[in-house]
Amino acid sequence: MSLQRALEVNELAPDLRPIYDEVRSAFDMPYVPTIFKAAAGNSTYIREMWDDLYEVACSKEFHASAETLNQFINAQVIGTRWRFSNQERLLTAQKFSPADVRVMAGVASTFQRALPRMALFTRLMQRGYSGGQRGRVSARHGSSPFARMITLHIPSESEASLRTWLIYSEIKRNTASKQVPSMFRAISPFPGYLASVWVDTKRLFADREFLQARDELSRRTLTLLHGLPVSDHRALMDDLHPEQWREIEQLVDGFARLVPQFAIAAAVWRRSFASAQSQLMAG
Repeated sequence: MSLQRALEVNELAPDLRPIYDEVRSAFDMPYVPTIFKAAAGNSTYIREMWDDLYEVACSKEFHASAETLNQFINAQVIGTRWRFSNQERLLTAQKFSPADVRVMAGVASTFQRALPRMALFTRLMQRGYSGGQRGRVSARHGSSPFARMITLHIPSESEASLRTWLIYSEIKRNTASKQVPSMFRAISPFPGYLASVWVDTKRLFADREFLQARDELSRRTLTLLHGLPVSDHRALMDDLHPEQWREIEQLVDGFARLVPQFAIAAAVWRRSFASAQSQLMAG
């Protein structure tokens, strides 16, 4: 099966469905990141890759590295002029209640928290098809009830209205991504708000200082891989054909390239809510 489309849990074979629950629990996320849904198109790959990296993703060492990355992003954002439009004013104009505005701030905060973890994990996936690396994890990170109690609905691309589909097409064209990132699909039920967030994001992506910060973040991510064990995934899956590996590499390399800039953008998005400044300062 192609890796072009993100598969929802109801589209998976029964033996693969528990992986999605494990992903949410391991990363402490209320949703399953798109890279897993796309990788599920190759059942052998997602099964063996996750079997190898599950304990790493659950580990204190991984979560400590991801938190270091999160703090690094916050430090990059603080002191800059990077802002999205005034989010409270924008949402109020679109008839969102004060309670709904707080919920949307929580959505932005979810991606601010999740994307540094994905920036780190996609690099581990790359190491898997590049020979692996030695390392050791000693203990599991204490999982919060967050991922089990709350589910953030991420609509599939097929659910998009015509207006949303046009925005999706522009996102893909501007980022050279084959999938629309979860942070945009999460707000797709509100096309007007989605359009505003995308316009602000696109403007941010054109900022020279932002691009430098993105590259710094990518370099910082690589340094945090040290000590996290990854097996040689090619050796584990020697029954996969070269063309299958090429498709896997294209998928993972694409996410590894894009996630750092979206991780910074999510921090800027969250910062653009009036309630965010003190939280950013506190980390």
